[in-house]
Amino acid sequence: MIPSNLSLSLERAAREIPRGAIGESLNCYYDAMESDDEDIAYELLQRAVALDPGNADAWLELMSFMPKLTTEQHLEVLENIVKRAAERLGGKMFQDGAGHFWGIHETRPYMRARAAYANALYQAGRLTESCAEVDAMLQLNPNDNQGLRYRQISVALALGQLDKVRTLLEQNETEIRYNTVFAWAKVLERYLSGAMEEAIAQIKVAQQQNSHSLAYLLGHRKIPKNQPDRYSPGSKEEAICFAEDLQTAWNAHLAAKMWLKSQKELSKSV
Repeated sequence: MIPSNLSLSLERAAREIPRGAIGESLNCYYDAMESDDEDIAYELLQRAVALDPGNADAWLELMSFMPKLTTEQHLEVLENIVKRAAERLGGKMFQDGAGHFWGIHETRPYMRARAAYANALYQAGRLTESCAEVDAMLQLNPNDNQGLRYRQISVALALGQLDKVRTLLEQNETEIRYNTVFAWAKVLERYLSGAMEEAIAQIKVAQQQNSHSLAYLLGHRKIPKNQPDRYSPGSKEEAICFAEDLQTAWNAHLAAKMWLKSQKELSKSV
């Protein structure tokens, strides 16, 4: 169960909040984000959600101050934040805004909260549920400004959802040459489809796209705890940023992983 004080606060989120309180809550949130003092930031975030319990961004930041939550509590809090954020937007927004959700400024806190919920499901090993959340988000925002497609294709591969994988590859065809997840996803998709010659040919494409990813994919290098702030295509930073996603996909198919290790053209790369 959610701690009682959190539950009561979240229940208030669906109530009508005066516009002035909403504005003041946002100001408290922005001030908290700019503060270098954790105590002050915490106080500002608490004030933000007290003024407006529907302030999803403030809730997400406040959760970093809740280290004692269990996995289930963490998921329950996030689920409630998403629910209250959806109630704040209203059903008409979902009807009228579907297809270009990120382009509407008011929807972004909801989308950030739902992405956090999908990620928490992923981290908890609940891949099917995480995949369903992202599917719904991509329906709302096919342009995928949040970059959800990279993990989505990895999870779909792990779950053996090859039709979904092929659709994602078709929709993002250019990414095969510019993103390491899609490059190596294409290798695995071809292998799982039984197109071995194409899978072998795709290895060369993936290696050319990012020569650093293979060592992380095969587990020959440990993924650093601290992720890079940014990356460029083909860089070591890109390989680190997407290593966990690639491992999720390939670790679910150990025969494919053993086949990949056996390819002679890779012997000098790892």
